[in-house]
Amino acid sequence: MPGIFVKPKRTAGNAWLESINPINGLSIREAKTIFDQARLYGSPRLQKIYDEIELTDPVLMTCVERRTSALSGLGWKIVARSSADQSLANDQRDEIDAFLSGIENFAAALEHLSLAFFRGFSHVQPIWEDDLHVKRIQLLDNWNFLTGENGEWLWNPECSIDPRRCEVVTKDAGLISLCRRRAIDYPALSIFIRKSLGERDWGRFIERYGIPPVDVTMAANATPEQRSDYLDTAEKARDGLPAVWPNGSTTSRAEASRGQDPFTPFIEHQEKLIVLSATGGTLTSLAQSDTGSLAGGAQMDVWEEIVARDAVVIAEAVQRTLIRTYVERRFQGKPLAVDFKISKEKEASPKEVAELAATLRNAGYTIARDELEEATGFTLEEAPQQPAGVPPTPFKSKHSAPLTPTQRILNGIAKTILDGSKTLEEALKEAKKQLDEAKLADLAGDLQEELEKAMFSAAAQAAAPTKE
Repeated sequence: MPGIFVKPKRTAGNAWLESINPINGLSIREAKTIFDQARLYGSPRLQKIYDEIELTDPVLMTCVERRTSALSGLGWKIVARSSADQSLANDQRDEIDAFLSGIENFAAALEHLSLAFFRGFSHVQPIWEDDLHVKRIQLLDNWNFLTGENGEWLWNPECSIDPRRCEVVTKDAGLISLCRRRAIDYPALSIFIRKSLGERDWGRFIERYGIPPVDVTMAANATPEQRSDYLDTAEKARDGLPAVWPNGSTTSRAEASRGQDPFTPFIEHQEKLIVLSATGGTLTSLAQSDTGSLAGGAQMDVWEEIVARDAVVIAEAVQRTLIRTYVERRFQGKPLAVDFKISKEKEASPKEVAELAATLRNAGYTIARDELEEATGFTLEEAPQQPAGVPPTPFKSKHSAPLTPTQRILNGIAKTILDGSKTLEEALKEAKKQLDEAKLADLAGDLQEELEKAMFSAAAQAAAPTKE
């Protein structure tokens, strides 16, 4: 059993798989034969076909990129188990966080594992420099694996279809594996072939009727010598050259055999099936996350559920092998007190934090100044005392210059944030409206950016603790 799997060199045994396009001339009948052969031990050729259709079919390629990019956009974190010793959990969290951050291609390994949802399985192998350090994770090709009679994985560097020529993959190899019984590429291959056949027939249709050929009826009294001239002229017309027909000839063009194009609906239907299988939505939802309708919102909900499920399954695979192995070596004899999570939760922006701070202030609560500064990244200062009845101003002039018309408008808008009558977003819209109506443009920077800064300043001043 090899310790580290390496990409096999090209040999007579595997050269055919690397040098031949696996989908060239592939038919539905042949694909079904390959499917049947793969049921027992797997098939290097089938996995190569999956890889090829993901590269060549635009819709399927977009689905793969959309699904993997959604996962890449999530963040991972180490979460302490509520039932575990918190001191041990904190130590493990810090150690594992540093351990994973030191892996140079950890994000790429997660993305490679996500291909299992399309291809049925995916393997990666951590390359341990010593017992506690992994510099990189090797991404392994699916066509180098078969399954044994008992479901065990077999290393297949020669891309053989005979499991007796393979080596059993043991636990010592440390593979991180993700297996999915319902692989998207399985139905996508049949759809791909049907669509390709439709496009081939569509090409023939266009060739025949796109530039309709001319049919010529010779004059009734044409002599045998004139018939020869007709044929010469017809060859010129076929080649796009000017053609003059004898007097008495009639011409007509071949028309389409149907009243409408039958191929576009057929191909669009096949593409919809691929998108539905991969994203749970339609072609419009692939390009647009929210259509503004109830149906669009429902599609977005389904998409978020799929991405969240993908994250859970991949996180479990990583924890089952990589995290557990590290903890057993680093914290010998201690239980695993944390969980590896891939979460879709995003950190709140400074603007969102400010809005939340203002809302809490209106409810009678304040956020500790150091926590607010840490959450926003801004250094907060005490707001100057304002006369009674004058709303706090988000501007502080070094020379006590009079407020500009723009500043006065923003101060009034800031008051609506402080009394809770408007959210920050609503206030920004109102500020834009009033500035446009007043035809004011005396802000130095981008209007949107300056408005957001001004609104944030007003909200932060309201949330900051005041001196007694």
